[in-house]
Amino acid sequence: MYFGLKRSLKIIGIGGMLFLLGACTTQKRRGDLSMMGKLWHNTTAHYNGYFNADEIMTASFQTLEDQYQDNYNQMLPMYEYIATDNHQTVVSDLDEAIKKVSVVVNLHRQSNWTDDCYLLVGQAQFLKKDYESAEETLRYMMDEFSPAKMAKLEKKTAKASKKRGGKTTTSKSKSPAKDDKGEVLSGRDAEKARKRYNRELKKKRRQAKKNSSKNRKKKSSSRKKDEAETPKPEVETPAETPEEATEEAASPEPVETAPTTIRLSDSNEPLVDPNPPNYFLKHRPAYQEGVLWLAKTLIERDNYDNALRLLSQLERDPNTFDDVRDQLAGVQAYYFIKRKDYPQAIGFLEQAVASNLDRNDRARYAYIKAQLQQRIGQSGAAYASFEEVLKLSNIYELEFSARLNIAQNKWRSGEGTGEEAKRNLEKMLKDPKNAEYSDQIYYALGEIALESGDRTEAISYFQQSLNSNSRNNNQKAEAYYRLGRLFFEEESFVDAKYYFDSTLQVMPATDNRYQEVKKQATNLTEIAANLELITLQDSLLRISQMTEDERLELATMIKQKQDEAKLQASLASANSGGKSLGNRDRFGGARTVSNRGALKKESSFFAYNDRALKNGKRAFDRKWGDRSLEDDWRRSNRSSSFGTEEETIVEETVVAAIDPNNVSEYLGDFPKTPADVEKANSLIREAMFTLGSLYRERLNNYGQTVNILEELNERFPGSNYELDSWYLLYLTYKDMNNSAKADEYFNKIIQKYPSTNYAKLLKDPNYASEYLDEERKLNMAYDNVYAQFSNGRYQEAYNASNVALQKLVGQHPLKPKYALLMAMSMGNIKGKDAYVQELQRVVATYPDSEEQKRAKEILRALGVAGARLPGGAEEANSNFTYSENELHYVIVVFNEGQGQLNDLRVKISDYNEKYHKLDKIRPASIYLGQDNKTPVVVLRKFKDKNEAMRYYDGIQKNKTEFVEAGIPFEVMPISQNNYRQIIRARSVDGYKEFFDSNY
Repeated sequence: MYFGLKRSLKIIGIGGMLFLLGACTTQKRRGDLSMMGKLWHNTTAHYNGYFNADEIMTASFQTLEDQYQDNYNQMLPMYEYIATDNHQTVVSDLDEAIKKVSVVVNLHRQSNWTDDCYLLVGQAQFLKKDYESAEETLRYMMDEFSPAKMAKLEKKTAKASKKRGGKTTTSKSKSPAKDDKGEVLSGRDAEKARKRYNRELKKKRRQAKKNSSKNRKKKSSSRKKDEAETPKPEVETPAETPEEATEEAASPEPVETAPTTIRLSDSNEPLVDPNPPNYFLKHRPAYQEGVLWLAKTLIERDNYDNALRLLSQLERDPNTFDDVRDQLAGVQAYYFIKRKDYPQAIGFLEQAVASNLDRNDRARYAYIKAQLQQRIGQSGAAYASFEEVLKLSNIYELEFSARLNIAQNKWRSGEGTGEEAKRNLEKMLKDPKNAEYSDQIYYALGEIALESGDRTEAISYFQQSLNSNSRNNNQKAEAYYRLGRLFFEEESFVDAKYYFDSTLQVMPATDNRYQEVKKQATNLTEIAANLELITLQDSLLRISQMTEDERLELATMIKQKQDEAKLQASLASANSGGKSLGNRDRFGGARTVSNRGALKKESSFFAYNDRALKNGKRAFDRKWGDRSLEDDWRRSNRSSSFGTEEETIVEETVVAAIDPNNVSEYLGDFPKTPADVEKANSLIREAMFTLGSLYRERLNNYGQTVNILEELNERFPGSNYELDSWYLLYLTYKDMNNSAKADEYFNKIIQKYPSTNYAKLLKDPNYASEYLDEERKLNMAYDNVYAQFSNGRYQEAYNASNVALQKLVGQHPLKPKYALLMAMSMGNIKGKDAYVQELQRVVATYPDSEEQKRAKEILRALGVAGARLPGGAEEANSNFTYSENELHYVIVVFNEGQGQLNDLRVKISDYNEKYHKLDKIRPASIYLGQDNKTPVVVLRKFKDKNEAMRYYDGIQKNKTEFVEAGIPFEVMPISQNNYRQIIRARSVDGYKEFFDSNY
């Protein structure tokens, strides 16, 4: 047995050596490869590099799909791996996959898996959202591995093989030498004849070799020219080993280059062989899949015509593989959804649902089909499609959402009533399996209530949706958004503003409503602030008119309400197993960081607490009635029934003892002197006028503009805002086509303020152009003075600015400009002390102006102002210029003394290694500021703004991987010229504002 085993091992060893010898034999031509060599290349290419890369790709697809959270209230995306907004999580893995197949292409070019490798590279670039590179790679694949080209190559290889097979391999016996007459030579004559024959043969071989060399040089120059014109798409190649160099040298034929374009419109040829071979035991080319992925790529690049042409060619060709045809229907549906041609998309989705795809994919397509049918008003068809989802899906979340829609669509299609739909949903609400989906059920109930016209009930259901403690941010975004819209439509702008703020905290930036919500929240910020200011000051004025006992009683009631709220929160926390409910927001939902709450601790003062404020107001009104703000409102001849009300309140409440000296803790800093009262009224007047302007300019809400301005004039007649408010009312009534009211305010202005610019403008239409001419002259005068300063004529600039300041009246916009120019001139004339004094005067005299900001920045740079910005300030953001196509860097700015810069830089390098391995981003460290204490990491380099912003967006999604949690930092893309500017200034001050405005 021992000898038998030994013999077997010898046979295996010899067989392996013969296999390797056959595989590694140096080849003279591309097609000149033995069967054993071909087998070795195919086996090694498939089960080494390609297999591992394919496993990485499969895992990457799964990762992207898993991290995407479906929002069933919006159109589901066809492909989750495209819809996800954080592809950076798989970039390093995809780079590794590209590297592996690049090795396969370089070492095993002649294997059958080369086209699969190029397809995989294109798919990896697609998942990285590098659509330009993906298109280039896939186009190269289509040209290099087209069926026609591969058939031609195979035919040529077969012909060469046949030709080699016809040659005899045995040596012929030598024939005797003969002369020209055919007679046999012998002896010396025969030897001479053989030498002559050998010389002629060698000569012919030299000539043939020479001709062959010329042809090779000619072909080589032709190839170089082609390569220069049409470069091959880059494939990542690892460092070359000696073994690889040897193998490459063994193949004299260079790799052919790719065309830059494929003339799809000029070709009507089928995409596959008209007589396709049987691929049962043969490697199937990846060409058709490449066409499908190229079509996907073209769709993402909005190249719809060429994408449709490719898809149509695949659809028409009878030899398209069945599995490719199944995928094709989905891509065609995706194409028409992108083009918003929903009826066409529905047809292709029906094909996809009827295909042999995975049942969960088919269920998803059925759901999307139902959503499209809902969108075009086909409620009955949508009902049937949702039922189709139930038959196909084994994902409970999708099935649950389909059931929700079935309950609603049955009513919408006329097959049931709203009450019946409501009962079905309430039944689902009681099912324990649906406990974690209660937020969606409440939202659906809100939708039914809203469509039934019951807005109050709808608001209640939407708020219950938010109270469901769900982790589904998509559902929270829908509820917040819907409540924001409802309150906005009801003109409850404070509530609307905070709901929109909450929406922005949970809504993905990729949502097509995100910018609309952001704009609404921005527009309502000042409006909500002024409304809250008026509410607060009115409350404080009411409190100021109370007696000491009344204030004490009100403070006691407020304290009792606060104690009750704390007790309820503690009980709820205990009942929920220790989970605090203190993270609920003022609208019943989970609290999110708002603009107001992000910078300061939440106040316990009742007037800042919406619920406490309303409770206090109700208690006040119940006790004192609805009183107007007037003097001596407590005089005895006022009739009231306070006694009974007071007794009731005392019976219902347990009064906790409050020290009279601590009343302000609960009631706030209410006015205590006539000057305080006037200050509060002044704040109210300003807020009311500002609201009138904002309603008109930001919201185009003429009704609210009229209401607030007329209330201003009724409540504060003859105020300093009277003239301005009348003119705004005149313009607003004209816009409302209310001529009678417009004429009323026209006459008021003419009669009471005849010499004002408003009156002149109303009486003389040409006055506006004359006024503008005068303004133009003033601006030209300023430009001349600024030119004097720029030319170093500081004393002349100072004197001219001083004269101009004396002539300008009112709050003219040129006054702060001249003041700042005077300050800078003085600094050049008398030095730093005088400069600082003049700058401080600008800061104090012109609050909230651009010149005040500039003066503060300069003071910081001089080390005079209090808190210094990172890096100190030398110049305002006007020194920066915007250039979208210029070379960009990314700067990361840390606070002074914030950790070791080298450690921070290492963390950033680790992030780049993981997410941007192939981008070759180089970090550098610098210190800025007048004292060189502000650490900055500079990341180079990005070809333009868009590339730098893609890097910036990736950081926003993975901040804790970029820099350790708890370390504050600012990251900002910056153009090369602007970077040079901050280096010259040794400061980043002003750039943050420039970045926010332009990026």
